Amino acid sequence: MSTSVGSHLHPAPQGGEILGTHSNPYRSTDYEAHRAVQPHPSSATPPLARPRPLRVLLVEDSLLIRKHLVTLLEDSEGVVVCGEVDTEADALTALRVGRFDAVVVDLQLREGSGFGVLQHLKLNHPDLLAIVLTNSNTAAMRARSLALGAHHFLDKSSEFERVAELLEGLR
Repeated sequence: MSTSVGSHLHPAPQGGEILGTHSNPYRSTDYEAHRAVQPHPSSATPPLARPRPLRVLLVEDSLLIRKHLVTLLEDSEGVVVCGEVDTEADALTALRVGRFDAVVVDLQLREGSGFGVLQHLKLNHPDLLAIVLTNSNTAAMRARSLALGAHHFLDKSSEFERVAELLEGLR
């Protein structure tokens, strides 16, 4: 992976592989809280295990927006941000080496574009939920994003909070 100031890959929850060595100073989630509930030895029937957390990759060039997204998603039940990248190349690398359930992608990146990420997702990871979150809210951008496999197209200025709702709905 190329070294870029704005890219962070987080340890995967539940003892998964470590995607990178960068830590995210904006995360405070205790991954142990996301582990399945262990049966009590005296229980006749074990309690139901909680599903594993939804693993999310953020593809956004603005550190401030990423910080706000992480904060928003930390408050979401069962959602964990496992990676943050700010270029198309870093997003493609993260998708090759990591395991994610959803990707939140901006169309305008520091290098490359979100369209390249969407094209990669469509060809290689069609099962991942793709949410476009952008300030480029035009009919042409929406149509192109949806044609490339985006499941949702959101305007940063008016639909920012919907990201959490959509991810929680996937759970």
